[in-house]
Amino acid sequence: MGLLSRVFGSRPDESSVTHAVGDAVTQLPGVSGHSLTYQHQQYGGGALHGVVDVDDSPTFLTVLRTAVSTLADLLGDDVDRVTFYLSGRTPDGEPVVPGDLGTSQPPLGRELRTRLAP
Repeated sequence: MGLLSRVFGSRPDESSVTHAVGDAVTQLPGVSGHSLTYQHQQYGGGALHGVVDVDDSPTFLTVLRTAVSTLADLLGDDVDRVTFYLSGRTPDGEPVVPGDLGTSQPPLGRELRTRLAP
């Protein structure tokens, strides 16, 4: 889907992607809110920005897996070129970032798909 989407210019619009990822994340237990925004970038890339209110670090890990999976459904292999500028915020105000879970900061979708595969 990724290559065909670029050739024919049929990537889903940013708003649709933002809503799909936000809806998927909101359904997760332990998530109480988010401020996620997706933006397309050149050459099939993209960026997912925002903060997710989570109960704890394991919930943030589930958020990352869900975001990657949802983006893969929408963007195909282009998810590998999405940069994840995400952080979690726990009830006590402590931030959780992908780097805390052993990834680079900020990670690309390619890394997250490899490292966070169930």
